[in-house]
Amino acid sequence: MSSVNNKVTTIGTGSINPTALLTNMSNAIEKNKQWQRELLMERIRSHSSQHKTFQELSKAMRMGMLEKRYALDAVEKSNLQKCLDSMQHCIKVTSRQGLVERLESLSRQLGLKFMDDTKVLFISTDMFFLEIVLDANGALSDVKVHHECKVEQQSCSELVDCLNRGDFADFTAQLEGFSSIYQLNAEPKVKTKAFDAMQAVESDLYNLFQMQSFSKDTQQVLKDSIVGIVLKRHGGHPMRLVYFVSPYDLISLESKSLQSLSLDLLHNKQLGFSVTVNLEASSANKLQILPTVSFAKESQSGLEVPVFAPLNQMNSMLLPATFVLRLNKPLPVCYNTLRAMGLCGSPTTSQASAADINNSTVLEGQHKATLPMISNIMSLIIYTASEQQLKNSQKGLFVCLPDQTHCYFFTENKLLKSTLVQSIPFTEPSQVPKILDFLKRQALFYALLSSCVRPQSKMVNDIDSTIILEVNAISYHQ
Repeated sequence: MSSVNNKVTTIGTGSINPTALLTNMSNAIEKNKQWQRELLMERIRSHSSQHKTFQELSKAMRMGMLEKRYALDAVEKSNLQKCLDSMQHCIKVTSRQGLVERLESLSRQLGLKFMDDTKVLFISTDMFFLEIVLDANGALSDVKVHHECKVEQQSCSELVDCLNRGDFADFTAQLEGFSSIYQLNAEPKVKTKAFDAMQAVESDLYNLFQMQSFSKDTQQVLKDSIVGIVLKRHGGHPMRLVYFVSPYDLISLESKSLQSLSLDLLHNKQLGFSVTVNLEASSANKLQILPTVSFAKESQSGLEVPVFAPLNQMNSMLLPATFVLRLNKPLPVCYNTLRAMGLCGSPTTSQASAADINNSTVLEGQHKATLPMISNIMSLIIYTASEQQLKNSQKGLFVCLPDQTHCYFFTENKLLKSTLVQSIPFTEPSQVPKILDFLKRQALFYALLSSCVRPQSKMVNDIDSTIILEVNAISYHQ
């Protein structure tokens, strides 16, 4: 019996081959995969007749876009236009078509009209238009500006230069400058006189500057000129009057040296404290439309002095506007002096900035809604010079020098009230020298005290070797 069992076991063991079994299983799996692939390919072949060519798909897409099934959403259309305009700013202009598309986009954003007339491009408003002349190859040839109040067109080299450089940001700024002259609430016939008024006051201010232009020392001219250094209007950029330049403004970080002040340096860089001459809408004022400044020799000294002709019906007219000296950066000024000059309610002030300063108060008896925010002078200078990072000197203002460290504490003088001025209006050129003399004194006072404000400087560990200084302003001159 045992022999039989051993025989059966031997026969059973010899009939099972594991390698063959695994091979059969792998073959079955591979055949199953092939069958699935064939089935999938058959499905694809059955739908191949429904596929369209690229040209057919492109045509179907264009037809679908032209088909207006739904009403246009104004918000979505505006957002799409903004996206397209943003994309235009990233595309480099290398052809005539690129220039046309970029100028059309800029005109649309500024609310101006654009027209492409083969060799000439027009950008226009009701008051002026630009004629952009192209040569036969599509390259820029000239840019002419025509104002409604002028018979002849004027070639504008500044606009030509910025378009040749591809500087469309500067081109946009100049277009905005031209448009700002005519932003008056008046009829077109009255608006046409706005540019005449700007040209007249600019001519008078430049003639006043010519009184001191014989000196070759720019620093001396800046000191002696009653209107500062006058940089004439170029293109759409307004006339600029530079009235104070601090020594800090002349430091070159690249060469680590002090630059000499020159007219070229002032033209190329926005140095120091300056104002631009602008025209803004306001209540009706009598403004000049012809130059009013002449010169006569003084009997005693023999020097030429300016003579301001009074405004009359021949050289002026009533316009809903006022001339404005717009500061390149807000300046803390003496409020009492502004009030003495009759400008306390007129200048544009930065109320939001002064409102955040500690201990800020409003003059008694005045309404908060009609007056600028009044603050103590020291706090306002610290707040402005630190670019709103500091509000006072309670923790000390540290200045680290190569061989020593200073710590300044500013003591407030409650009698010295100040406000932050951004622009000052005027109606006659005779007022400008008085305003600039006032701003020059305030800028000198501000530059001196702001030199003690270094937001990046922190408290030093060796406080014993630090020189502690207390600064107190007796007046705006001491």
